[in-house]
Amino acid sequence: MMIAIFNGDQLFETRSCELVLLPGGRQGAIWRGLAYPLCPPDHRIEMGSEAFAPSDCVLSGARPTARTDFAIIEGVDEAYVLVSGSVTDCEEAANRLRASGYEIIRTGRYLGDPVEEFEADWFVRIVRPRGANDSLSTVLRNVLSDQATERDSHKTLGEYRAQLIATELASAKAREAALRVEIARLKLESTNAADTQVQIEELRLAVDLEREARQQADLAAAEAQELLNAGRQDRPPPRVGKIRDEIEVVLAALIPEVRLMRDSLNVVAAEFSNRRALYRGLAELRTINGRFPPTWKKLKGLEHWWERHMSDGQDDAGRIYVRFSNADRVWDVLISHKSEQTRDVTWLARQ
Repeated sequence: MMIAIFNGDQLFETRSCELVLLPGGRQGAIWRGLAYPLCPPDHRIEMGSEAFAPSDCVLSGARPTARTDFAIIEGVDEAYVLVSGSVTDCEEAANRLRASGYEIIRTGRYLGDPVEEFEADWFVRIVRPRGANDSLSTVLRNVLSDQATERDSHKTLGEYRAQLIATELASAKAREAALRVEIARLKLESTNAADTQVQIEELRLAVDLEREARQQADLAAAEAQELLNAGRQDRPPPRVGKIRDEIEVVLAALIPEVRLMRDSLNVVAAEFSNRRALYRGLAELRTINGRFPPTWKKLKGLEHWWERHMSDGQDDAGRIYVRFSNADRVWDVLISHKSEQTRDVTWLARQ
C-alpha cells in the first residue's frame, strides 16, 4: 500500500509499505525496518511517532495467534516452567511463581528440545501443587501470561540495529543534500548575472549529491526489508524433540535393568548437556555382584541406597541414587542435582 511519510507537517516521501497489525490490534505499516501506526484519516505515517519491532507484529490479513510466553513440562511431583529471554526474565518468572505460592526447586539454563515449538532459554523447576486437577499451563497463564518475551528474528539484534542505523544514516545524508540544494537555489536567486554560471554549476553538483544520497537511502531501506522478509520466510523450523526418545531407547536397549523414578527423565532431558557420564554410571550397575565399584558410596542415613557423583556436561553436580529391588530384579534410580540432595534424601526415605 502506498503510504505518505510525514515529518511533522511536511511530507517526507511516499512509499509502498507492508501493512501489519501492531501489538494491541492497531493497523500499522513497516517503513525502514520499523512498524509505525497509521494515522487517520489518510493513513499517513508520522516518522517521529512510536514504532515497534516487526517481530512483535503480524501481517495484516493474517490471523493473529496467541502469544506464548512460557511452556510447561509436567512431571509426577515436579514441573519445568520454561521461559525465553535473558536471565533477568528467568528470575522474574521465578519470583512471580514464588509470590504465587509455588515452591521453587531451582532455576537454570534449559538444554532440552523445544516444547510445542516454544524455543526456551531457561527453566524454573517447581513442585507440583498437590490435589490440583487443572493443567499447569492453564493455571500458570494468570501468573506469567503478561511477562514479555523477547524473540530474535532471522538476524541477531545487533545486526538488525546496525542495518537500521545504516538506513537512518543514509536518510540523514539525503536530507543534508536536499538542504544544500535549497541553499544553492537561494544563492542563485540573489546573485548577479555575472556569477550565474558558477551558481548553476554549484546547484547541479548539489542535485547530484542529493540523488546519490537518496539512492543510498533507498538501497539501505530495501536491504532492511529483505532482512525482515528473510526472518519471516526462511527461519529454520524448530527442532523435533529427540532427547527424551534417545534416553528411553538407550536405557531400554542397553541397560534394561534400570527403572527411573519420579521425574528423572525430565531432569536428564532438560538439564544435561552431555549424557555420557550418566550412561557410564548406569552401565556400572550391570557389573555389580554384591559389591559396588569405588565410584559409588553408601548413602548416609538410608538403608540399601547408594549414590554416585557424575558430570551433567557442565560440572560434577549431578547425582545418581540407586537401590536394587529384589522383587523385580531391577535397579530403582533417581537422577538429580547436588543442590537438591536434602530434599531427595527425604523423598527416598519414604520409598
